[in-house]
Amino acid sequence: MRRFTNALFGRRGAACCEAASFWSHQALLPLMNTMCYFSMTSAVQEGSIPATSSSIGDPHTPQKTNVSAVSTEHDISITDGNGHQVHVTPLASFAELHDAPRWLAEGLRALKYPSTTDIQKFTIPLLADGHDVIGLAPTGSGKTVAFAVPALAAFKRNPNGTPSVLVLAPTRELVQQTTKVFQSLGCGQVRVCEAYGGAPRDLQARCLRSGCDALVACPGRLKDFLDSGEVSIRNLSFLVFDEADRLLDMGFQVHLDEIMGHLDSGSHPQTMMWSATWPESVQEMARKYLSNDRLLIRAGTAGTGLQVNEHIKQELIFCNTFTERIEKLGSLVEDGTIDDNSDKLIIFVERQTDTEDTARAFSHRLGIDARYVGTIHGGLSQRQRDKVMSMFKTNHIRLLVATDVASRGLDIPDVTCVVNFQAPKNIDSYCHRIGRTGRAGRTGTAYTFLGQGDGGLAVDLVDYLTRCRVTVPTELMQLSKRHQDRLQQQQGRPRRADRGGFSRREGNSEFGRRRRDRGGSREFVPSRFNSRNSDNNPPSTLDW
Repeated sequence: MRRFTNALFGRRGAACCEAASFWSHQALLPLMNTMCYFSMTSAVQEGSIPATSSSIGDPHTPQKTNVSAVSTEHDISITDGNGHQVHVTPLASFAELHDAPRWLAEGLRALKYPSTTDIQKFTIPLLADGHDVIGLAPTGSGKTVAFAVPALAAFKRNPNGTPSVLVLAPTRELVQQTTKVFQSLGCGQVRVCEAYGGAPRDLQARCLRSGCDALVACPGRLKDFLDSGEVSIRNLSFLVFDEADRLLDMGFQVHLDEIMGHLDSGSHPQTMMWSATWPESVQEMARKYLSNDRLLIRAGTAGTGLQVNEHIKQELIFCNTFTERIEKLGSLVEDGTIDDNSDKLIIFVERQTDTEDTARAFSHRLGIDARYVGTIHGGLSQRQRDKVMSMFKTNHIRLLVATDVASRGLDIPDVTCVVNFQAPKNIDSYCHRIGRTGRAGRTGTAYTFLGQGDGGLAVDLVDYLTRCRVTVPTELMQLSKRHQDRLQQQQGRPRRADRGGFSRREGNSEFGRRRRDRGGSREFVPSRFNSRNSDNNPPSTLDW
């Protein structure tokens, strides 16, 4: 285990470990129940062939079902408002940006991107030609660079010091991530400011007053600055709505309308909108804010409810108790499935209290000090969250236990592995969690633990994998069917006042009883009733 910790924490961590007393390793209790282990690789392109089903075999010998993934530009479609295909010459590499400022070329070289991603190959030329663009793409497709490069390539400083580029994002984490991309690409030539809640307002206002070329903001804080007259967006030349579906889900529609009212009525900045889904609400937003000759670029099946990154290998592990999951997670490290020399992990749980419990138990299982396993959740202050994320990004810690606060917007390209220690409540959260790995063309692996209490997610997961043309494990089918059968029985049973409602009865399941164990999800209201709004289903024709 010394090898794992040395690789995990580098020279600094190893030096600390030499003097510490946490090398003594105490094995936890052996597994009580058999765990079945499956893996799959997502493939969603039209016409792909699903993998052949195979028997489960010896449960102690993991049986993997592999599906080859074909990814490339063939998964990119570009259409105009009439649904006609638009031909675009792709940008093969950033070296082809001959007209880019020298400082932008230096910024791209410093970021060391191996090549342009599929979405970047086509989005950058479209924006460079001056089009308004709607982008439908899954997480990890390189969309931030796709709009940052053309925005900065055409950047001209306003003489009055007001922003010429505005990026609106739903969360402060996404704002911070986007700000760092702009700063890295700008190489000190572009004044980048950020505005979001949960941080000192005065510092942000001071940055705006000193002159701002590119502003990355959450709608609430930006509206505050606009109303107070501390910033003006009348001279914008480039506007981006990042994660537009999330902006609407979080209730920012009124704020967005008010922000757009501050634009110069006589001009229309070039506008880019990104979304992972394509419900009617997002289509209406596109009609309202983008020009009539806007173009739509779609990566694979993005916008159809299938947010799939073909670079991510998905593996399902069926076990119920907290102790089983800790033991299994530890064994994945010990047998080399999770590489103890190079892998960087995010472990997702549902509740704030579960982050500390899981970090403590996992560190004990590995025989390392719990201080070297980071935790992040919504209960931490912004300063605390920034500190943890900084340590994680710089590899001072390489294990992070998080709630869903980290599942959206955070871009840490070298995360190689995601573990859903507790399964998420719905398929949308599942997609965003696993999307923390396999980013910017890299490969990654996502492990998801499923138990008897996860039937609600199983229903959606079966549908999700089926529509992705991926073989569905038998155990997942059985879990989904048991959950649906139980729902039908409960819906036909009169409710008794002394027994409480659905959630109380469901809490009697084995997985729901484990409150004293911590770390396990309770039975959820079936996600098929709340995870996919009918608006998220693609229309028969693209009405936008």
